[in-house]
Amino acid sequence: GNRYISGQYWNPATRRWMWKPAPFQIPDAFNQRALFIAPFVIDPNQPNRLLAGGESLWRTDDAKTPNTPTKGPKWTRIKAPSNGFISAIAVARKDSDLVWIGYDKGEISKSMNATAVNPVWSRVDGPLPSGRYVTHILISPHDKNTALVAFGSFAKSNLWITRDCGATWSDIGAGLPNAPVRTLAIHPSEPDWIYLGTEVGVFASEDGGANWSPTNEGPANVSVEDLIWIGETLVCATHGRGIFRIDLSAAAPIVAKASPRAVPEFAFV
Repeated sequence: GNRYISGQYWNPATRRWMWKPAPFQIPDAFNQRALFIAPFVIDPNQPNRLLAGGESLWRTDDAKTPNTPTKGPKWTRIKAPSNGFISAIAVARKDSDLVWIGYDKGEISKSMNATAVNPVWSRVDGPLPSGRYVTHILISPHDKNTALVAFGSFAKSNLWITRDCGATWSDIGAGLPNAPVRTLAIHPSEPDWIYLGTEVGVFASEDGGANWSPTNEGPANVSVEDLIWIGETLVCATHGRGIFRIDLSAAAPIVAKASPRAVPEFAFV
């Protein structure tokens, strides 16, 4: 298309890309104060609300407004700049006020009133590794006080979990390779079944991250960019090796070890 939700549009009369005035633009996009691939998240509880991360965090509550050369969704800054650019955003299911954000410099903050005009933010990254790119934040769909944070470093301790909304943290990445964790997923009906997309394939745990096992039944040793649930089918998007899926509705997670339950294989989509 020739119009973007960020406020940029193509003017056929001048044959130039132009920008709408505020509040119909994201100033960080206009000023190029964001990551090359900036995070956008739809509120799972309100599809008309969209959060966008640049140097600041931006919110629109009318994302479905028709996008024209003069109007469109209205954007409001709900968090001022901090340290670096925002790289990850998460909104809790059934609680739009609970929002987590991570930065490319390792900072992590949360708000308990994110739908307010001026939300209050607090940092929660105290014991976590500093200076590492936050690749993904996942708030558990089963318990909003449980959250996982992944980092993109070629080192240990790239995966952490909190079960008290950031008050305390546990490193659950010790059993993983020294490689970036790019994406996270939790089974829709099994809160302890966790799946990771890493630089070197898919890993799974059926005990909340205490133990991990790899699977080479499909994506193999390749960078996994995204994990998406369609019902209880897990879809895996790789970097350069296509898309795979696996039905986990009646089977164990992807665990390559002896188990009385069948371990299904990924199928190429």
